[in-house]
Amino acid sequence: MNEIIKTLSKMLNEREVVTCEELARKAIRAVFKSKLEDALSLDRKLIQEIVDSYIECPTSLSCIHFSEKVEIGNVCFYHLHTSKPTKEKFEDAYREYVISNRFLNAIDKIDKILKEFFNGYSIKDGIVREYSNGKYKYAVFYSLIDDIAEDLDFHIKFAKKYDGEYVIVTLTEKDPGPFIKFFKKYSEKIKAANIKIWVADAENGCIDPFIGYPRDFRLLKGFKNPKIATIINSLWRVKIEKID
Repeated sequence: MNEIIKTLSKMLNEREVVTCEELARKAIRAVFKSKLEDALSLDRKLIQEIVDSYIECPTSLSCIHFSEKVEIGNVCFYHLHTSKPTKEKFEDAYREYVISNRFLNAIDKIDKILKEFFNGYSIKDGIVREYSNGKYKYAVFYSLIDDIAEDLDFHIKFAKKYDGEYVIVTLTEKDPGPFIKFFKKYSEKIKAANIKIWVADAENGCIDPFIGYPRDFRLLKGFKNPKIATIINSLWRVKIEKID
């Protein structure tokens, strides 16, 4: 636990105001980054315990204590006892809240999408979920496209150690900008590591490939637009140098 707390506190460095939602989203990433070997077996309930340690009772000296609570509208903010946060700090925390709340609210919907997508596969629940059917095995982690970029080295390490196929499922965004930038900077590294990135539309209950396809070709029928990753690769590779 202390290792996870150290990782999360580093991720929260210089933050004075947070929300439970931001803490939960980043705690998921901190658990993954700290416990690559155990990510398939660690219970998701651990996340709430980590969040509580930051706003209620710290579990280690490495844990930043956001002890002061402020309610603005329907959002609860927590800040350090030793600081008087500025308006800008609250605005930063609110932006993180919006991003994190959208991600957390989508998790159950993504679970449902993937249960249907991996129909016939057994499921092992954890911070990283595992779907297997004897012949094929998939480790699946949920993240946002910008968070994947920030944590990329850890994803590559996990993929190298995992003896099946590693898939990162991310959410759709309002515009393709974040995906174009990601593809430009990281697509070659992703492919070299044999990582798949698929995009879930939580509201419409569907999923599409962004980078990489499953080896189990029977799964292709589960994508709404199975050819989209091939189209992206052929078009964006040609025009990508023109995009900032």
